[in-house]
Amino acid sequence: MKSANEIKKKLLKDWERYLFHKYWLQNEELFPYQIKLTKPNDKTLLHHFDEVRNWINELTTHFNRRISDSSSIILISKNINYAMMGQQKIPIAIEFSSLESLAKYLGKWQQWQLFNKLYHHIIFNFPSLKAWLINSPAVILKYQSEWSQLLAVCQYLQQHPKPNCYIRQLNIEGVDTKFIEKHKLVLKNMLDIVLPVTDYYSDHDKLSEHGFEKRYGLLYELPRIRFRLLDQSVSSDLLNISDIELAIDQFAQVNFPDLFCDRIFITENKVNGLVFPELKNTMVIFGLGYGIQILKHVNWLKKCQIYYWGDIDTHGFAILSQARQYFPQIKSWLMDKESLMFCRHLWGVEDKKPHPSQSLPGLNEREQEVYQGLKNNLWQQSLRLEQEKIPYDYWITKLQAIA
Repeated sequence: MKSANEIKKKLLKDWERYLFHKYWLQNEELFPYQIKLTKPNDKTLLHHFDEVRNWINELTTHFNRRISDSSSIILISKNINYAMMGQQKIPIAIEFSSLESLAKYLGKWQQWQLFNKLYHHIIFNFPSLKAWLINSPAVILKYQSEWSQLLAVCQYLQQHPKPNCYIRQLNIEGVDTKFIEKHKLVLKNMLDIVLPVTDYYSDHDKLSEHGFEKRYGLLYELPRIRFRLLDQSVSSDLLNISDIELAIDQFAQVNFPDLFCDRIFITENKVNGLVFPELKNTMVIFGLGYGIQILKHVNWLKKCQIYYWGDIDTHGFAILSQARQYFPQIKSWLMDKESLMFCRHLWGVEDKKPHPSQSLPGLNEREQEVYQGLKNNLWQQSLRLEQEKIPYDYWITKLQAIA
């Protein structure tokens, strides 16, 4: 026998799951709504008669009430014949005459009125959102204070599809850049419904890496590449400018091999990039880490001799493997067993979880040997040799050997 509080908790749980809202949104007739009660059996009635009587009194007090002229809660009872106790009037169900009676009983009437108002406001502006709201009713109250701005963004992009400008340049009253940045997910759900497929780029489906901007034809800040021209004769032609940072699209447009540079060093560590010595026809790119993927569309790099210098740890080799997918000619540098053993006294511990792959595609035999040694803790648990710890004299000597 469920108590009144247990019944109320169950109803509140169903309310918070938006069960009643979904029926209402789908125009499915749910009311009057009944909750069936489990009647006490003969044994319970015989041995716990006072408890049953108290249970009946509690339900009667709690549920028999009129909410308004057209709304009520009724405790439905039935005369039941018991073998030992004879005929007894037992509650069999609780009936809510309307959604109003249920909402008021649960203390959700104001919330329900707001839900109703917002729903009609949304579909008045965009009827096509109705099916989405039926499937995701929780969004109505989740964004209760933001619907005016959300709808304004949709209306603007309906009228100005693929605007080819920055979010900051969108002239939408009451909507700023931070609002759109914060609400990209819900806006994507809405825009994919209200915009025809010709008015956005459907091949960009993720929000990461400026996916929202790419999908709806907005400009965004492109990743930047920092590099140094190590050939002094070249930098002197550029007013002695050697340390340069460019947006990736500009970097890709400059055909460096045809101009003055066909050898590239890529190093994770910024300081190492800054202290690279002068080398003819050479450039050093630094500070990318896993962001090395942004180089994959720089086609002129395919014509260059490329050296990659990363930390000797599992993630350093993972980045090398990733880079080699774009540029198969890449050679690793100072990521060999000889350098690792020379710097034994400088070993540290990898500060994040080792890369999960048991083997990495594209590594040559010597690289794979070091990677497997790191994965299997052959020399030390979670071994890491950071590239900036390799002595300067050592790597300069190695550099001279290939200069």
